[in-house]
Amino acid sequence: MKLSKFQVGKRYSRALYEVAQEQDSVDNTLEEINSLATVFSENPGLNIAFSGRSISRTEKSKIVDTLKSEHSELFQDFISILFDRDRLNCVDEITDAFVQRYDADNGIVEVTVKSVVELDSDQEDKLKSVVQNRFSVNKVNLTKIVDPSIIGGIVIRVGDQVIDGSVVKRFNEIKHMLLVNK
Repeated sequence: MKLSKFQVGKRYSRALYEVAQEQDSVDNTLEEINSLATVFSENPGLNIAFSGRSISRTEKSKIVDTLKSEHSELFQDFISILFDRDRLNCVDEITDAFVQRYDADNGIVEVTVKSVVELDSDQEDKLKSVVQNRFSVNKVNLTKIVDPSIIGGIVIRVGDQVIDGSVVKRFNEIKHMLLVNK
């Protein structure tokens, strides 16, 4: 049975994370895996090159040597393992899983907030404080999105939970109640 990229990401990131913990280099490894993911996102041809057979293994090996050049010994070994097992096309999934584990271990939560207007710094601070208290986390990484389609209010996404306080949602609730009571 073939593993999905998501499953590959979880397995390889777990192994990397555990070794990084043993070597007390989790923070450094986080920086390295994020930098590798950035290289892959800025060069979409890399995923194609490592996924297919359009270039020879020797050429791929030269690319891997370049990718490894600026990293720690642990991360160089990790890149080599990915190359040897034809998993370099899963860098995004491995990075996502690693970051999720890092965030969970360090009490960091990703929050996305949609509003009609840009939030000022005071509103951001209050929102971060409320999320920290409600979800018992140490740090909140806030992503702000201005979305006029919600008409008013805000929509907050914390992990897989959504708190929808938008006017559009209220309109839809009222519309639903009126249609049900006909």
